[in-house]
Amino acid sequence: MARNRLIADVDRRVLRTSIAAAALCLVTFLILRLLLLLLDGPSPFDIWLSDHIRQPHPSQGLKIVEHLAALPGSGKGAAALILGVAAWAWLRRRDVRPGALLIAAFVVTKASVEVLKMLLVHVMPIAPTGESARAFLSSHVAVAVATLAMLVVVIWLSGHRDVLPLAVAVAIVVVSAVALSVMATDMHYFVDVVSGAAVGGFWVAVFAPRTDITGIIARTRRSGVHAVMELHDVMAKAPRTLRAVLVGMLREAER
Repeated sequence: MARNRLIADVDRRVLRTSIAAAALCLVTFLILRLLLLLLDGPSPFDIWLSDHIRQPHPSQGLKIVEHLAALPGSGKGAAALILGVAAWAWLRRRDVRPGALLIAAFVVTKASVEVLKMLLVHVMPIAPTGESARAFLSSHVAVAVATLAMLVVVIWLSGHRDVLPLAVAVAIVVVSAVALSVMATDMHYFVDVVSGAAVGGFWVAVFAPRTDITGIIARTRRSGVHAVMELHDVMAKAPRTLRAVLVGMLREAER
């Protein structure tokens, strides 16, 4: 009974944390959209930060570094990471769930960003002076946050607490590198980066309670194994049981 209560407490804790994180991401995204509408474009802080990060005449080596830094947020980079994790989980434990969760977070985040960009440009267009209407939303950062944060959540809920601090540190460094690279290449402002992170974080929070189902699946799998073992014992005892029934029938016939 104590074990069942502990599992229930963990489930509620994960659910509460996920709801709070999703609400925070949603409120952050809405506040940023409101500020963009009120200012009719990026804030002075966004412009100042972009001017200090962007290089007017970057060298070829710097361009290569920026491209490599943005790679984890691209579709190909995220797909390579997901395939690597999925292959490791399958070869190590014959488990498809980590790969499935990462794929779900990546696909939903990518699709929602594309839909949001289309809606924001056509329904709530924001066109700063000298620029065409834009969505102010970074797809690279959204994908990087969704993929890496979901990986951290999977590590957390799977019980690998020893590598969790390292995973969190790596995720923060990689997402920061992606954010700086897309700002340095004159693709996005800081508000775009935070908006993308909010979208990716929202979907991670939505999927986080689903990752806790892995424990239920594991327990169900163990119950199935026990059932198969019991069936095997019954089948092994079946000849002796049948023989006992036949002997009893013969004795009854002799009487």
